[in-house]
Amino acid sequence: MRKVWKIIRLFTKLSGFVCLSVLLIILAADCYTNILANDYCHKKAADCRQGDVALVLGCSKKLSRNRANFYFTGRMEAAAELWKSGKLRCIIASGDNREKYYNEPRDMKEALVKLGVPEDRIVCDYAGLRTFDSVVRAQRIFGAEKLTIISQPYHVKRAVATARHLGIDAEGFHAPLIPINRPTWLRQFLRERAARVAMVFDLLIGSEPRHMGERIALPE
Repeated sequence: MRKVWKIIRLFTKLSGFVCLSVLLIILAADCYTNILANDYCHKKAADCRQGDVALVLGCSKKLSRNRANFYFTGRMEAAAELWKSGKLRCIIASGDNREKYYNEPRDMKEALVKLGVPEDRIVCDYAGLRTFDSVVRAQRIFGAEKLTIISQPYHVKRAVATARHLGIDAEGFHAPLIPINRPTWLRQFLRERAARVAMVFDLLIGSEPRHMGERIALPE
């Protein structure tokens, strides 16, 4: 019986150590993200810099049952607002195009044109499979050293933190959030914390985007 209790106590201590370690890693990644990004993310177009290249981060245009994705709509509206305010030089629409009938950059470009952004000022990045890839490719494929990254606040912070760690002079512009219920908020909160840990891991080990390729010139 004593052996059993020893094993239980050992298991309890190990579990506690693992849980504490995971919590500390999550807190460290969150703090690092906020330290790098908080002072560079803006809610108002008037606070953004003049003449930057915008990097709009992709997501699905539609949700299940063919419902509109308000995250997509919010990002496109924010990018169009920033363009119309005269702040931007051009826009990189970066997203996933791994499947034949799923093309985030094309959908983004079409939406931006409908919102009044000139087609010749939009460049599609078809290999933005994840946020890290989109940021790295914006610099190394498209040659952008100054970026205004556009997405919802929680997401844009992580993207700006990634860019600034890599030496890119990046700022963020908040796309609008939508009201969500508590379970959805909790899922998003936990997902974002995990994504920030993954971001720090990518930065520490020097990860590379899944696809690179030839340089692509941006509109002047």
